[in-house]
Amino acid sequence: MKSTALLKQSFKSIASNKVRSSLTILGVVIGIAAVISLVGLGKGLQNNVTNNISNLGTTDITISSQDPERQTADRESGTPGGRPGGGGRPGGFSFGGGDTSTITTAEYEYVKEYDGIASASPNESTQIAVTKSSTSDTASQYQVYGVDTSYIELEDLKITSGENLSESQVADAKKVVMIGSEAADELFGDESPVGKVIYLDDTKYTIVGVFESDDSQAEPGPGGGFPGGINRVTSSFVTGYNAWLNLADKEKLSSITAKADSEDVVEEVATAIEAKLYVNHDVTEDDADVAVSTSQDLLSTVSDVASGFTTTLAGIAAISLVVGGIGIMNIMLVTVTERTREIGLRRALGAKRRHVVYQFLLESVILTLIGGLIGVALGILFGSNATSFINIGFGGGGFGGSSDTRVVIDVSTILIAVGVSSIIGVIFGLFPALKASRLDPVEALRYE
Repeated sequence: MKSTALLKQSFKSIASNKVRSSLTILGVVIGIAAVISLVGLGKGLQNNVTNNISNLGTTDITISSQDPERQTADRESGTPGGRPGGGGRPGGFSFGGGDTSTITTAEYEYVKEYDGIASASPNESTQIAVTKSSTSDTASQYQVYGVDTSYIELEDLKITSGENLSESQVADAKKVVMIGSEAADELFGDESPVGKVIYLDDTKYTIVGVFESDDSQAEPGPGGGFPGGINRVTSSFVTGYNAWLNLADKEKLSSITAKADSEDVVEEVATAIEAKLYVNHDVTEDDADVAVSTSQDLLSTVSDVASGFTTTLAGIAAISLVVGGIGIMNIMLVTVTERTREIGLRRALGAKRRHVVYQFLLESVILTLIGGLIGVALGILFGSNATSFINIGFGGGGFGGSSDTRVVIDVSTILIAVGVSSIIGVIFGLFPALKASRLDPVEALRYE
């Protein structure tokens, strides 16, 4: 039998049972659409997260204290110890004294002066009662950061009035602070806060400058957070880290953020600093009380996790493909039963077994291929429209405040989906086709 005749007969058979064929195809359509849209969603989220991590700074290095018995970060896992905030909690804050601060000021100076480090600053913070006078009966709670002069640059802030902390003010623990623009508006309204006195836990400090976010495109994330873990930093205060240690009654630091000279040296510098701190603290990786991490470490870990997430989504969606394949097998078995006399007649007229196999196998493949193509179209359509729902679901902002999460559907995914649908047609259509070919012609002609 010619291929064209087989093809014509297959389409005729499918068209003769439109409702049944449509329902059979529907199972494949749902499976393929689910695979394409979910894999596209996984890839889109992966790209969104990795892009935003890259935007945080590929030369950033974070050094964080950690509890050696409950490690929160290490170079192997690639999980950063936090930026900013104490205690190795990503984007977290260290309230009060804390028990895990293990980095000495001398070690910070070592990091700051290390060859390959462009800039560095401690990332200490605590919540403190702030008043405008020593006799005030009411106080407001504000976050107060203990930093170095490079903090403004590291966190992409800009000074709108006054000046930055000076190196001498930081080194000598001078009681001076910078105030965020939001905090300035809350406390002083239209007045300039520069030169005014503020009381932090009844300790007199002088305001030397006002700062605000330098990235006008940055949008607050969940809870008002900004990229880099800053939680509404413009409604807080910044003072020198030595003054902050006195204010918080601490002797050691819990977190440092540094920036390497270039991407080429960031891993080398991070590894060298980690080795030095391990020697200083007489610890190993297994019992380390300090962790060193980079954005590249985080990027690698997140990429692995996101890839696994995408694979899991694809696996879940593939279950519906198997269900669709079983539906095809069921319908093809019914078709074989219905067309028993036709099969017997063809065999009696000289058709070979392989011709019968080809006939039913071709029908199965056509059904799945049609379902696959429709599923691809629906998957692309759903994926394109899913972007808005994803962004709404994330509160208008992804990781680091981005709102540009897009479902990624590439050619390889489409080709794989179509190929899988064809393979399903062959696998689940083979048994009914073989069953049809093995029918005895005489018995098939007698079948009622």
